[in-house]
Amino acid sequence: MIKLSTGLREALAASQSLRATLNNGFIRLYTGAVPASADAALGSAVLINEISAGGTGTALTLEPTAPGGVVAKAVAENWTGNNLADGTPTFFRYVLAGDAGDASSSAVRFQGSVGGPGADMVISSLPLVNGAPQTFDLFQLVIPEQ
Repeated sequence: MIKLSTGLREALAASQSLRATLNNGFIRLYTGAVPASADAALGSAVLINEISAGGTGTALTLEPTAPGGVVAKAVAENWTGNNLADGTPTFFRYVLAGDAGDASSSAVRFQGSVGGPGADMVISSLPLVNGAPQTFDLFQLVIPEQ
């Protein structure tokens, strides 16, 4: 189950759209113990990949519209990153620039599980191999009807 940080929930409740709040972020894949919440520190988790636009460290952007309540990656962008080590990621965090992964109730982020079918983020080829590119062809956040 996707877990939203307090900072993300407060931004959505008070002033911003999901797209505006998350635009210009990064996806980080980690191995190790999954933090209890998106507010919690990363603890001993190890960064295994950071996904950015073109794999260059440029922030990711989202489509300007959300048909049917689906916020999706910008179609024109290539979301990719090179694996930093061999391993199987256990969770991901979508973060904004400057997020060091410390405990925070104000950081805008969300996290979820990584794996095969049934995970929040499905990666078809696991484990990841050091130095190999990891590309996201599809990324969607679906706002449920209820």
